Amino acid sequence: MQDAVKRILEGNFNNDIHALDFSSPVIELTLREGEDYEGSFTIFGQENELTEGSVSSSRLRMQCMTDQFSGPQEEILYYFDASGMTEGETLRGEFRVISNQGEYYVPYIVTIASDSLESGIGKIKNLFHFANLARTNWEEAVNLFYAKDFERVFGGVDKQYYGAYKGLLGGSRREQNVEEFLLQIKKKQRIEFLLEESEIRIENPEDMAYCRLVINRNGWGYSELNISLQGEFLVLEKEIIRDEDFLGNCYRLPFYVSQKGLHAGRNYGSIQLYNPYVSLKADIIVINRPVTAKISGIRRQKKHTIMELMQYYEAFRTKKISAASWMKETGELVDALIQVDERDPASKLFQVQLLITMERDNEAQWILDQTSAMMEESFDPALYCYKLYLTTLLNRQENYIDEVAGQVERIFAQNSDNWRIAWLLLYLADDYTRSPSRKWLILEEQFKQGCKSPVIYIEAWNLLLANPSLLMRLDAFELQVLSYAAKRELLTSGMIDQIVYLAQKQKNYTKRLFFILKECYKAVPADEVLLAICTLLIKGNITDENAFSWYEKGIEKELKITRLYEYYMMSLRLRDDCVIPKIVLMYFAFDSSLDSLHNSFLYAYVYRNKEQFPELYQSYREQIERFVVFQIIKGKSNRYLAYLYKNLLTQMMITEETAKGLITVLFIQHLTVIREDIKKVILIYEKECQETVYPVSGKEAYIPVYGNDFQLLLEDGRGNRYCRQEEYILERLLLPDKYAAMIAPYVSGCVHFDLWLCERGREIGVVNSENVEYMKRVAASDQAAVLVKQEIRMKLIHFFYDNDRMNELDDYLRELKPEQVENSSFTEVVRFMVIRGMYEKAYQWIKMRGGEGVEAKLLVRLCSRLLLMEDFSEDRTMKQLAFMAFKAGKYDERLLEYLCTHFRGTSKEMRDIWKAAEAFGIDTYGLCERILVQLLYTGAYVGEREQIFKSYVCGGAKTEIELAVLAQCAYDYFVKDKLIDEFVLEDAQKVVERREELPFVCKLAYTKYYAENKKQINEVVSHYLLLFLRQILSHNKYFPYFLEYVDNVAFMRTFMDKTMIEYRVREGNKAMIHYLIERDGESEGEYIKEEMQNMFGGVCVKQFILFFGERLQYYIAEVEEGKESLTESGTLSHSDTERDERESRYTMLNDISIGRNLHDYDTMENLLYEYFEQDHVIKELFHML
Repeated sequence: MQDAVKRILEGNFNNDIHALDFSSPVIELTLREGEDYEGSFTIFGQENELTEGSVSSSRLRMQCMTDQFSGPQEEILYYFDASGMTEGETLRGEFRVISNQGEYYVPYIVTIASDSLESGIGKIKNLFHFANLARTNWEEAVNLFYAKDFERVFGGVDKQYYGAYKGLLGGSRREQNVEEFLLQIKKKQRIEFLLEESEIRIENPEDMAYCRLVINRNGWGYSELNISLQGEFLVLEKEIIRDEDFLGNCYRLPFYVSQKGLHAGRNYGSIQLYNPYVSLKADIIVINRPVTAKISGIRRQKKHTIMELMQYYEAFRTKKISAASWMKETGELVDALIQVDERDPASKLFQVQLLITMERDNEAQWILDQTSAMMEESFDPALYCYKLYLTTLLNRQENYIDEVAGQVERIFAQNSDNWRIAWLLLYLADDYTRSPSRKWLILEEQFKQGCKSPVIYIEAWNLLLANPSLLMRLDAFELQVLSYAAKRELLTSGMIDQIVYLAQKQKNYTKRLFFILKECYKAVPADEVLLAICTLLIKGNITDENAFSWYEKGIEKELKITRLYEYYMMSLRLRDDCVIPKIVLMYFAFDSSLDSLHNSFLYAYVYRNKEQFPELYQSYREQIERFVVFQIIKGKSNRYLAYLYKNLLTQMMITEETAKGLITVLFIQHLTVIREDIKKVILIYEKECQETVYPVSGKEAYIPVYGNDFQLLLEDGRGNRYCRQEEYILERLLLPDKYAAMIAPYVSGCVHFDLWLCERGREIGVVNSENVEYMKRVAASDQAAVLVKQEIRMKLIHFFYDNDRMNELDDYLRELKPEQVENSSFTEVVRFMVIRGMYEKAYQWIKMRGGEGVEAKLLVRLCSRLLLMEDFSEDRTMKQLAFMAFKAGKYDERLLEYLCTHFRGTSKEMRDIWKAAEAFGIDTYGLCERILVQLLYTGAYVGEREQIFKSYVCGGAKTEIELAVLAQCAYDYFVKDKLIDEFVLEDAQKVVERREELPFVCKLAYTKYYAENKKQINEVVSHYLLLFLRQILSHNKYFPYFLEYVDNVAFMRTFMDKTMIEYRVREGNKAMIHYLIERDGESEGEYIKEEMQNMFGGVCVKQFILFFGERLQYYIAEVEEGKESLTESGTLSHSDTERDERESRYTMLNDISIGRNLHDYDTMENLLYEYFEQDHVIKELFHML
């Protein structure tokens, strides 16, 4: 800016034509909460002029990243920090542009938008709008649901659903969450899916035959359906149906039938469609009738007949029917087999055996021979051995039988897994017929190789009956055989004894053995069998309802079985109406090893029936109380424990150890879920920021629930979440109010409990001496919601202040961080910091978020104290805060001194500071200099300029600055016709007195001022007037106001006969005057064009000599870049310029002209004579030196 002084002194003055333009006259920003913004605007100057300056902001939040500029065009970058501003808040300010082309303000307005979400149907302001969007564009609604700003819609009554939204958002992203949410807020109905056909029949399809399952949809929303198949012959194109697959409300699901997976006859399969809300099933029946259907029918008939043969054989071998009946029925069946297929060798061999049994050997031999010929066509080892076996029935010679046995053994060696051949060997080989144990081993081996034929079981069972000693253990084969016998009621008392004996030696429980023992007890209901059953169930840890009946019988029989009473209790169905035998109660009277659930049921039963069993209760009492205390410490509860807590818990039981458990126990509720697949329960508390997850087992859970301000969600095994209350039943077990106050002194670190204590199930209450510690713990917790902690912190601050607990207040404020305070409370916290003398911390907080909203008197106190402590000479924040307080009319002497020394703003802003400082009597020398230099630099103007200048001069002005100010003031007066203070003229005199060179323009202004104010002229002024007028004339300059000095200044009389026209041009332009002089009403020639002389600063003057009767007509054209434009015109005559004139040649000539025009020739002759006489005398008496 100091260059401006030099420029002024060189005669380059400021003019009023400021040439800066801005790309944005007003900057309007609409931001979101917490958003930062970087932007810019451009300053445009004139191309051929030097443009430079500085830019600053009037608000701390708005920072100028480009604080200096130069050149014809410059981009000014800025940065706005909206942190701490809330929705709907507006901040107004301006950029100060201080340049050599003037001072400017660029206003800015920043508004924090109360955003509503945009969508394809318009703004989404509430959940009703969101439901409409979901109805029209489901995909867009899903995307919006997961958008960061969706939580903005939870205002007013919709706020009650925020917990559900928060919980659903906590799971993985899926459309089902949106469906569940809309169902929760009751803005839609669940979609209904319908199958046009629940059963589809397809007959004789080609390979990959195309089929369709038509699915109709009723409603809108979540339409995703998963598909699963049963049946290897079914093939799908897709595994999931989505919303876009439905055409209208119908989708035709394509599927294909593959021949590879089909067998002859009926093939059953299904297509299941499911999602979290619906499960549909379509049965698919494919009837496959190949060309060989007739053959298949014959096979099916044969198979059915063979099964009947087996059934009759089984009945015969187990002595359910007589031999005669067996032969009769078997004969009919064999005849039926032969009738169906006469070429079937198996049927023929059945016939042969039946004939041999009926002692019709010849007939049997004949059929056997025929069959042998038939069997030569193909070899079947089993049938061949069967044929050999039949020959031994006809030929009983031992040699032949041995030969056949050897042959069959060789064939069996090659087909060891063929049970039929093995079975034949039992009756052929002497090794097996003579040794029951070998016979048992071969039967067991066939079982191990997969044989499940009743023939083997029959042989094994008959073998056991004949040889009970073979039953030495209860392995898989033995259990299979015994199970077979039990099912057919073949068990004998001797065999039952052996089974019971072996069962008691078994280490592990098996279902098959349990079945066998049950059948044993049915056959022989003895205590030994019952003991074996109970023992086996205990070994298997079986506690189901079926086992309970056996334990109950065991107790009735008073069996001595270890842990029988425990298993009785563990299998007991826990119902309030059940009756526990007294013997059981007596058993547990002194000790119980039951789990906590059954123990709590037992003890609750005893307490509930203490009137019926008073003595028994007394023996239980100490045990029950110990159990209650132990369960409290573990934090356990159920409906029976809750009953015990309610009736037995006393203040004596509450210790530091039990209190930690009670903070859970008192709040446990019983949750029952409706869905089978629920695995987790999630609790969302409005005043907490984290969700709490508990496992669900068997459709129920016991979970602690603190207060009523929560949202409960369920999660299934696939991660789907459900929040509707219809999905569960929640039952409160205890009312915590009675004991909460008792345990509170012992408990810390549980934010759930602390919050409950702070609000008692409602809103956060007033802080008092009783709950202040809970409030402090919640405010320090990571688990509590941010807004809740912010609210509590402010309540704590007020509590400490109002109750004169200043040390605690100081400690709390000292640890407080800006992000821990709600935006609306920010200035209030700063106020407390200032009150408590924490000036540096308050200053840092304000520096982060700006001083908006802070009381001006608070700013004064803060800044004044800090200025006393530290040096803030170049601190932008301090300057801004001090000026904010000043603008609000609040300041003190120290603040003004700081502003006077360091503040740099617009000229008017600094002028205001100067006025206030003058009133306080503060030294303003530096401020005055900055103002004056800036006025010179920018060309700005303030009404108090001369007063500021006077103050500056009185303080000992710097000569260059003083002269530059004098020059500019003179220029403004002389060229721009502005007012000038008399002090400026007086100071100009002093400059001359100091023998310093006074700028030329000052002399012009000085002479012009007193030409217009003659009454103020005194002797001193006259001295300087004569001095300055001579100097002006020496520069060949003249102006119309010179005529005012003609009568009083002798050397100015040269202008007595002059008529002057003055015109001011814009800088760089010329003034061309066009004039014509008329005499006696007649013009002489054409208009004469001349350039008016630019005397100073665009003040152009043209002088004429007019006589009486002459008239000057003129017009002035201003020339700008070679183009003329008419700007002024007029007419002048001698009468227009008349004034009191002394006698001179001009007056004499003018009088002669008047006489002629009046035809007063006598007077004219006298005047002419006098004129020539004077002319002769002058020429004779006065000569040039």
